[in-house]
Amino acid sequence: MSDRYRGAQTARARTLYRVSPYTVPLELIRAGLCVKRACARANAAGGYLGADEAQALEEAIDYFDSRADAELTRHFDLDAYQGGAGTAVNMSLNEAIAARAREQSAREGEADGVTDGNGSAARDHGTAAIDPLDHVNLHQSTNDVMPTALRLMLLDMLEPAEREIEALQTAIQQGERAHADVLKTARTQLRDATVTTAGRQFATWAGTLGRDRWRLFKARERLKEVNLGGTAVGTGLGAPRDYVLGVIRQLQRTTRHPVTRADNPVEATSNYDQVLEAMETVNVAAVGLQRIAGDIRLLASGPHGGIGELVLPAPVKGSSIMAGKVNPVQAEAVVQAGERIAANHSLLTRLCARSELELNAFLPAIAHTAWESLRLLAGAAGTLRDLIGSVEVDPERCERNLEASHGRVVALLPLFGYAACERIVEAARGRDMLLSEYLVSELGMAEADCEELLSTRNLTRLGYDPARYADLRRRYAALVETLKEKGTGEDHDD
Repeated sequence: MSDRYRGAQTARARTLYRVSPYTVPLELIRAGLCVKRACARANAAGGYLGADEAQALEEAIDYFDSRADAELTRHFDLDAYQGGAGTAVNMSLNEAIAARAREQSAREGEADGVTDGNGSAARDHGTAAIDPLDHVNLHQSTNDVMPTALRLMLLDMLEPAEREIEALQTAIQQGERAHADVLKTARTQLRDATVTTAGRQFATWAGTLGRDRWRLFKARERLKEVNLGGTAVGTGLGAPRDYVLGVIRQLQRTTRHPVTRADNPVEATSNYDQVLEAMETVNVAAVGLQRIAGDIRLLASGPHGGIGELVLPAPVKGSSIMAGKVNPVQAEAVVQAGERIAANHSLLTRLCARSELELNAFLPAIAHTAWESLRLLAGAAGTLRDLIGSVEVDPERCERNLEASHGRVVALLPLFGYAACERIVEAARGRDMLLSEYLVSELGMAEADCEELLSTRNLTRLGYDPARYADLRRRYAALVETLKEKGTGEDHDD
């Protein structure tokens, strides 16, 4: 490990900020390098940097941008929690780029046999004298560089998070198709309700993810406006007009994202409500993942003493003492990630609210918190996708649970009415009979009619056929009347 790319300001910041065990996210560093490249090109286009100086900066930026994460961390390892709205990060970029440019110039000068006036090898005096502030940070401020880098980082990270959500949705949709005809008990308030299918259970999850994908996609729109060129407070003071207008065009060419200059750069410098709005979609998506993970835990509970309708994979031992136990560990990891994202969003809300007058001084914590949430969302979605790909539906258990709950009785409501159906369920349970058995053997319903009423098609169709039920009521008028008479004088609460 070498410190040759750390300047005096970076070294002081490393000593000053020893707050947390976290370092500045590498995604923010790479976004900062992108911003520095755009600034160097805009300054070169305006003639504010010489051709050799601009080339030296480009080569230095390219050098760092091409480093693997492990190496880049060694050069940019500042504490994630620091004051000054990210000044230390901006200065670490300035100093590293300048040091690399000088180093490269010296190497090329040695190869060409060229030295400066002091005998030091250099391409020319201009590149040997590249300064972190006068060249790398020319016409810039931390207050326009870092907010722009923050938005670029979020744009870069939202895309893979959205792809993970999409991949999870696709995996769930495959389960929806595979289990479309598996009848099972629906549950409300954790109690047996009516009838659904395992496919519809999967479809519910997929529908949630579809909305999450759309929200994440639209969130990127909120982040495209940047304040680069605004310098200290968004007014552009200290930068030439052609640079202020041209630097956004250069940024558009150096990033894949359709960034634009903020309509009000002063407001964009001081306010991070767009960042908070975009991160709200991450929080909402995490809620959806938690809900799916929680459903899987419940449906896989038992399996012999619980619901047991989902069969979990056994990637690791479930217990160090209970042999053969399988736990929903992947689902539990997703729930924990979601809880962390929720806590992070609360923190982001408070940090964004701390914008004061022309600046929010707490960008470093905002950046790290948002970075962690996006990493957690993508990781949780990938973990849940792996689980969905290996979890299995147990059709026999679904059938047993459905029969035990007598959830199919809802199909009899249009025929017999609520009170009669309630007595039918009680009587069938008292005789330890299936609903279909009781209807045929005790109430005299034709087996074909019973099968039709309790069929998958009738139970899963959108609404019932009034004409068909009217015909059944005519045919079973005597039975309907008998059941009503049995209920005469009975009190009933809805």
